[in-house]
Amino acid sequence: MGKRKQNKEVESKRKKAKQQQDAQLSTGLFSSNHDSPENEEIRDWDNEEQDYELKPRNRKNDVVEGLPIKMADGRIERVVREVAEEDTKPEEPETKEPLVESKEDNESEHEEDEDSDLTPLERLNKIKEEIADLASKLIEDPEENVSCLTRLRKMSESRNMVTCQLSMMALIPVFKSLAPTYKIRPLTDTEKREKVSKDVARLRQFEQSLISNYTLYIDNLSKLAKVSLSNSQNNKKITPEQIKKGQLAAKAACELCISSLRHFNYRNEIISIVVRRLNRKPNNTEDFEIFTKCLRVLETLLKDDEENGDISFDVIRILCHSIRDKKFRVDESVVNIFLSLSLLEDYDPNNNKNDSPKQKLKKKDRVHLSKKERKARKERKEIDEEMRKAEQTITIEEREKYQSQVLKMLLALYLEILKAGSHTSSIPNNNANDLMASVLEGLARFGQMANFDLLGDFLEVLREIMTDIMDEHSLSDENEVSDEFGGMYGGKQIRTVLLCIATSFTLVTNHSTTGKLPMTIDLSKFVSCLHNILCDMALDCDMEFSHKSLRLADPLQVSTISEKPSVNVSTKSELLLRCLDFVFFRSRNGTLPRATTFTKRLYISILQTPEKTSLASLKFIGKLMSRYGDSLKGLWNTEERISGEGTYILGIERSGREVELERSNSGAATLWENVLLDKHYCPMVKDGSRSLMNNSKPNERR
Repeated sequence: MGKRKQNKEVESKRKKAKQQQDAQLSTGLFSSNHDSPENEEIRDWDNEEQDYELKPRNRKNDVVEGLPIKMADGRIERVVREVAEEDTKPEEPETKEPLVESKEDNESEHEEDEDSDLTPLERLNKIKEEIADLASKLIEDPEENVSCLTRLRKMSESRNMVTCQLSMMALIPVFKSLAPTYKIRPLTDTEKREKVSKDVARLRQFEQSLISNYTLYIDNLSKLAKVSLSNSQNNKKITPEQIKKGQLAAKAACELCISSLRHFNYRNEIISIVVRRLNRKPNNTEDFEIFTKCLRVLETLLKDDEENGDISFDVIRILCHSIRDKKFRVDESVVNIFLSLSLLEDYDPNNNKNDSPKQKLKKKDRVHLSKKERKARKERKEIDEEMRKAEQTITIEEREKYQSQVLKMLLALYLEILKAGSHTSSIPNNNANDLMASVLEGLARFGQMANFDLLGDFLEVLREIMTDIMDEHSLSDENEVSDEFGGMYGGKQIRTVLLCIATSFTLVTNHSTTGKLPMTIDLSKFVSCLHNILCDMALDCDMEFSHKSLRLADPLQVSTISEKPSVNVSTKSELLLRCLDFVFFRSRNGTLPRATTFTKRLYISILQTPEKTSLASLKFIGKLMSRYGDSLKGLWNTEERISGEGTYILGIERSGREVELERSNSGAATLWENVLLDKHYCPMVKDGSRSLMNNSKPNERR
């Protein structure tokens, strides 16, 4: 017992001595109190060396050893360099905060001093070897070498262009291999206080370090990607290296978006970096390549997110917010991204597919479970729910919620663009007119999912846009003086009118098929506008051309870059045939007087339209003949039917008089254009016209 008490006293004295030494070290006072009589009793071999360790060294020659160099013959040589005494004395900083910055600056300056004797090629190889070594250590054992991730991330923020470029791109595969395919949530206060095993604590430390470095890396990409050649032409402070770093950061963000990291943390920040590069369509080749890549990345995200919907929700929300902030000053291809949305393909907002209620099981058909089995089933459901939340899977209800929110945001943006693009809008410097075609194309696809109240708003806005264009190019005496175009329509205006007509019929037709419409909607205004633009459209030389057509570049065009859009590529000829099909074969707007009027107007247009459009128009007239029969065949034969109701009014006989569908007196018309079509240069058009003439004759075998 005496020995144990003596040992405890010795240990207590030893602890007090160590505490005194620590206090002296913290104050910076180094005094030799080890020779006191109190410490003589507790001296051992470790304390004998403390006096020696505390003595200052006399360093005559400081030697710095660099990385070894492998020679061409396979030998490995050490690189040793002496440092002058002036360099070894660091200046004392005035404050604590610059001390941290000076450490990083000293490290970079120290590396530059080491590399000063190397050639540029050797310096590049040295940087590559260091980055490769750090990346390989991370992939081999990421939890043990997590400090290498911090080192590699700091290298991506270096001022040296080569180091920044190589390390920034090297971090992409590193994060792909390290990050899981789910979001890592932060630890709660309770989880931080509880005791865990070493493996769990090690894993948590690795995850927190991974999240920290990934956050700083994304912030660095966001800061660098703001600089581009388009928005820095008037800023002389921006260097070419900053522009190159911005392009590199945008490419890195695109790679992160389409990888498995889109399911990891900070997805919205990465999508925001990509969307920010779409604010303006660049004119130079390098920025335009990144612009196109960002478009394709967002389209890929919307196409691949058919099962879940969370990624589509984030992309649509950020895109809509960005377009509104830019006051619709974006390119048409940005709005075309919405057409790649695959989440709404099977969406049924009215639940028409599952109208029949689920039948309850009868009492005799139910499976009897004991109390213990019911308790076990309840526990299994709870476990399955916890596993689902842990795996972050999305249920059917959550997917339908995402679908409804995405559709709501999309239709609201479409309606805002249409209202802003109408000529009645009071917004100055209106930029929404350039987005009309894309919006109408998307509305024709997703508009049938809108409710009845929103359908009326869409039809009203479409009617206003179409009417404003028609009024601007009318032949009235008031507009003839002020309008420099007269009654001629531009190719873009004809396309807008055709899209308005096709979209309105698509909306009404799709709603009628679902049985939602409680009333019949009158679309006679759209039919009249289609009849009025037929002749003007026949004079358009580009009615059969699209982006796929081989044409010479316009020498007066500022930008020589021609983009090939992935959507909205229908030609005006295709849109015309679609509108005619809607009027006569897919709705109830087709009547005999309208069929007669459109037949006469189409024959007038065939004299001017290109070859393919002429053939398509003749085939459509043949379909009208098969539907309306002998009532329509009287246009080809005037011997048996003599009308005394006047003459056919073309609309150009009197100045200031427009062509009116209902008052054109088409019953008195005669298709004298067959005489000219018999001398058409195309044999197929000639044969088609003669075939229609033969079919119009009465059957002699009756």
